[in-house]
Amino acid sequence: MIEPFAERGGWAALDVDTPGRSKEDEAKGREIASRFHECFRTEPGRFVLDRLINITILRPTVTPESTQFEAGIKEGRADIVRQIMANIELAERGID
Repeated sequence: MIEPFAERGGWAALDVDTPGRSKEDEAKGREIASRFHECFRTEPGRFVLDRLINITILRPTVTPESTQFEAGIKEGRADIVRQIMANIELAERGID
């Protein structure tokens, strides 16, 4: 199981995605992206997404008072919003 990764060097060794996606995985990815698009491209969905962006991505992750733990929590929340945005973009552009 580790052989394909052991043969890689440099940054490629850190790429843990399996080379090439199966047609089933691609279809599943398109379905997921499509559902995110359906949900967040409606008027209420856009309102919610705008709110999520404003309270996560547009706010600083680290402040002088924040602990490392708090910064990690904030970054995790922001990452979820970035994943939503990435799925919307995938649905609009199509999955390569």
